[in-house]
Amino acid sequence: MKYQSIFNLCLLTVFLLVVSAGCSDWTDMEIHDSEVKGAKEQNPAQYAAYTQNLRAYKATKHALVYARFDNAPEKSGSEKDFLRALPDSMDIVSMRNADRLSQFDREDMALVRNDYGTRVLYYVDASLTESLNAKITAAADAVRAGTFDGITLASVSTVDASLVKSLTDALGQTGCLLVFEGTPLLVSEAQRSVFNYYVIDASTASDDYDLEIVLNHALNWGVTADRFLLGSVHGRTVTDSEQTVHTALSRAAYYALHSGPLAGVGIYNSGTDYYDSEIIYKQTRGLIQQLNPAKVK
Repeated sequence: MKYQSIFNLCLLTVFLLVVSAGCSDWTDMEIHDSEVKGAKEQNPAQYAAYTQNLRAYKATKHALVYARFDNAPEKSGSEKDFLRALPDSMDIVSMRNADRLSQFDREDMALVRNDYGTRVLYYVDASLTESLNAKITAAADAVRAGTFDGITLASVSTVDASLVKSLTDALGQTGCLLVFEGTPLLVSEAQRSVFNYYVIDASTASDDYDLEIVLNHALNWGVTADRFLLGSVHGRTVTDSEQTVHTALSRAAYYALHSGPLAGVGIYNSGTDYYDSEIIYKQTRGLIQQLNPAKVK
């Protein structure tokens, strides 16, 4: 009996070895060459028509959508960290880490600028005074080299007139877009015309009264309403005079259309709108459609 058990065990072992060898053809991993093709490669003619219409739309007078974008993170978490993932209809994107573009940033910038007509700006925080003149010079050099379409100068405090002058001197006659994140009060009266648009901060507004205070304050400094972008954020709500609750972005769009009208809306935290079970950047896309319902393709 003892020997029979050993014999049976040996037979079982041989059987398993044979079976495992035979199954290896089914389970071995094979490496296949594969290439994921985008819309441009899949249907070049349709893509060309789409992007031509998109650029034509952006060239018309319409309500603008501006986004502050946190590019080049130390470690990417998902597609939300890449410029290519933003909605195609975004008009202006300001790169928060413009001084350390990744190769992916450069590739995406070429895509959205050339194909979509999106204007990409070099972001400079003037509130951080360390090496500020060097940052201004670097930004101007990048614009003059054609890497960026303009510059965002952001500040929560008064900007010295000499800094704005150094910016305009460094740019010379280079045609570009200049945006100031902050109220016109922070720029000297003689230099307020330097900036094409002002993004005024309404990100903490909780109701219509707060929004009206922000707008009325901004309009006191000699800048016309059509040069203002109402700065808002994803993830907050605003209550109107009838106690109806709206998303902060949709209420910003309402005020942009009915107060002036304004130039459009600015989004400070665009990346936080990326995830949605239905479609990425759901609120941002809704904002664009609300501002330009008959024009967005």
